[in-house]
Amino acid sequence: MPYKPLEISTPKPVLSWANHSLASQETQMAKNVASLPFVFKHVALMPDVHLGKGALVGSVIATKDAIIPAAVGVDIGCFTGDTLVPLADGKSYPLVELASWRREFVVYSCTDTGRIVAAKASARLTRRNAPLVKVVLDNGAEIKCTPDHQFMLRDGSYQEAKDLKNGTSLMPFYSKKDKDGYTLIQQNYSGRYQKAHWMIARSGLLGKIPKFPGQRTVIHQKNFDPVDNRPENLEFINKEIANRIYPLETCGTEVKSPIGLHNHRRKEHGYNHKVVGVIFLSEKQDVYCLTVPEYHNFALTDGVFVHNCGMCAVKMPFSGEQLEGKLKQIRLEIEAAIPVGFNANKDIEKSVSNWQGWRQFKDLHSKVQNLESKALKQLGSLGGGNHFIELCVDSENSVWLMLHSGSRHIGNMLAQRHIDSAKALAKLAETKLPDPDLAYFIAGTSEFSAYWRDLQWAQNYARYNREVMMARFKQIVEQAIAGGKPTKPLLEVNCHHNYAEKEVHFGEDVYVTRKGAVRAQENDYGIIPGSMGAKSFIVKGKGNAESYCSCSHGAGRLMSRNKAKKQFTVDDLVQQTAGIECRKDHGVLDEIPGAYKPIEEVMNQQSDLVEIVATLRQVVCVKG
Repeated sequence: MPYKPLEISTPKPVLSWANHSLASQETQMAKNVASLPFVFKHVALMPDVHLGKGALVGSVIATKDAIIPAAVGVDIGCFTGDTLVPLADGKSYPLVELASWRREFVVYSCTDTGRIVAAKASARLTRRNAPLVKVVLDNGAEIKCTPDHQFMLRDGSYQEAKDLKNGTSLMPFYSKKDKDGYTLIQQNYSGRYQKAHWMIARSGLLGKIPKFPGQRTVIHQKNFDPVDNRPENLEFINKEIANRIYPLETCGTEVKSPIGLHNHRRKEHGYNHKVVGVIFLSEKQDVYCLTVPEYHNFALTDGVFVHNCGMCAVKMPFSGEQLEGKLKQIRLEIEAAIPVGFNANKDIEKSVSNWQGWRQFKDLHSKVQNLESKALKQLGSLGGGNHFIELCVDSENSVWLMLHSGSRHIGNMLAQRHIDSAKALAKLAETKLPDPDLAYFIAGTSEFSAYWRDLQWAQNYARYNREVMMARFKQIVEQAIAGGKPTKPLLEVNCHHNYAEKEVHFGEDVYVTRKGAVRAQENDYGIIPGSMGAKSFIVKGKGNAESYCSCSHGAGRLMSRNKAKKQFTVDDLVQQTAGIECRKDHGVLDEIPGAYKPIEEVMNQQSDLVEIVATLRQVVCVKG
């Protein structure tokens, strides 16, 4: 369904994908945003658009050199087009070439535990004519990137290029060929080299490793080229067959490094992966970056790992039949394992206390420094409102895990502090605004920089919060279905909404704020959930330019929470959630399906924005 321009008089037009007229308050809110002097080209409204604070929920706002701190944002650092990235096929490619492919490929990433794995990624142009710095390493490599790009340090934390100091140790990436021409990757935690094609298999990119009783499973290249590690060129075979093909095959073994545990000795590698200089350059270039949905980092050929730039969903290797008779117990165990509403964790698990983000807490806004203990206890908790945990089954009867949560109290407080600062600056400068909640920061100011820094931290907190909860959720389902045996997901999707980032649209660098919207660039995976009791959808973006490559983040509310509580009863809730294992009491009445737009209509209105990959129905729903 194509958009329709709103019939309003504003400096910039407003394009709407909704199939209804806006109410008077909604129209005024759209007018307010479209009247701001820094708005770029037009404002886009998604099918789920409804009233928000300052700007409509479901609006996409592109701006030039300014940002409204009413939305959560995270900046994207980038590299020049000639920067080389090693792929799992055994070759390195410049970013500009990868961006031209317009498809996924396999790179090397580093997990939170320090293990190097293979992961799917995609590349794109992110900014034009961007300022640059040169990061010089002790191996002689020179990496040109934007000053804000994050490099992974040896301890797994991240630091922007402009803040790297001489002698800073970076997370290394070591690769070499063995005598038979196979690519070997060193695991930094052990110092042992592992064959790249087995790394691909263990990352789940070839499916499940088969078992041959009494025989050893190996992997071989179909075209007999040991350098060609593309997943489609690899296949599992057993040792007996392998010996007939080439007797010396030793796939799957790990070659012990001469130094044992990795210690950065120069005699082994010739360099330490340390920074020897950061040089600010006068030149500017178009820059590129990768998106690595699962691990959010990737290796460069120069031998270091760097960061890539919310809901998450996981497709499990289970069928709906395996859930029979277990739904109530699964819900009870979810509610026992994951705090909801205002509750927090009583015990702090190791993965939470070891999160690298705590190292940067002292750099956050001064007025949140007393919240560190609360933020620690809330990491791995759901929150309330429209946040949820759902167990779903798709149209092919496959089981999905889905959850929606954010940066909890600490994220809210950080946002509020910066909104207050923006309002104070507007008042001091006597800036006339159509709505005080549209106060903004100007790029290049200290206030803008502080906002980016804090919201980047909050966005990372939100992402890790979802990861902690999803790990607990997955273990509960695995226990119920597979006796606790860990399983490899078939597909994982993790997407942000309520955020802002730098992007290139219509040939220009802009800040895109997606308030209640999801990025839907070509082949981007996304999640569009319905209300509790309705369908949800896994989608893939079509890259619609007029929407700034965006889509809706859900069904969108038809009425306020208070109105829903007045209009509906608990009996209505029971009827509208029939067949779903969930709470059916007054405490979640404001989340009743009748308070939301029909998700089918919302999806029909954005057929030009996304294609549907999977249709899900909830069987368990946990609300705050």
